[in-house]
Amino acid sequence: MSASKISLTSTLRKEWYVPLILLIPFLVSWSVWDLLPEQVPIHFNIQGEADDWGPRWINAFLMPLIGLGLYFFLLIIPAIDPKNQIENKQEALRIIRIATSLFMVVVYGVVMGQSLGYDWNITQIIFAATGLLFLLLGQAMKSVKPNYFMGIRTPWTLENEHVWNRTHAWSGTLWVWGGGAMMASSFIPNESFMLGFFLAIIAVLVLGPLIFSFLEHRKVSE
Repeated sequence: MSASKISLTSTLRKEWYVPLILLIPFLVSWSVWDLLPEQVPIHFNIQGEADDWGPRWINAFLMPLIGLGLYFFLLIIPAIDPKNQIENKQEALRIIRIATSLFMVVVYGVVMGQSLGYDWNITQIIFAATGLLFLLLGQAMKSVKPNYFMGIRTPWTLENEHVWNRTHAWSGTLWVWGGGAMMASSFIPNESFMLGFFLAIIAVLVLGPLIFSFLEHRKVSE
């Protein structure tokens, strides 16, 4: 057995609960299938209102399948990395796998709730879940090493390992605080202000690492 297969098997044994959690939505969908209308909301606008509809199998089974597929893709990344820069045992990759899996289950739960007629504030829940996702990804980002698949891959981080490390350390902290701010924004009673605040945070989390990596590269190039 190859080293990559051994690593994959070992990781699955340690993370046995993650695939199990990702299989729960399939069981839920099967149990409530007859309760779902033929047409369900499959897309929501920024206010959380349904603006597109489709067959019930999309929410019931396609969404859980995407979550399961994403987990296994993140699981096999080390095996397909041509330079072996990523290892499954890395704490960062483990956090990313778990965080994205939990996020997908939450999104599934919210959408299925809407499909079954529950009147939830979908915007508030998704904003809070997205904030938690960014917080966890930010914690993981601090220790991500240069690779082909994940991280802040700007021209400046890819050219210089020092810039990569500094950018990820700084951006990881930014994302942790930004994720916390996103979670806090979900409690803002004014929906328009909540949306504006959330989008402003997103802009900072996207542009901040880009600008920082550029400035850090200029600094080391002088």
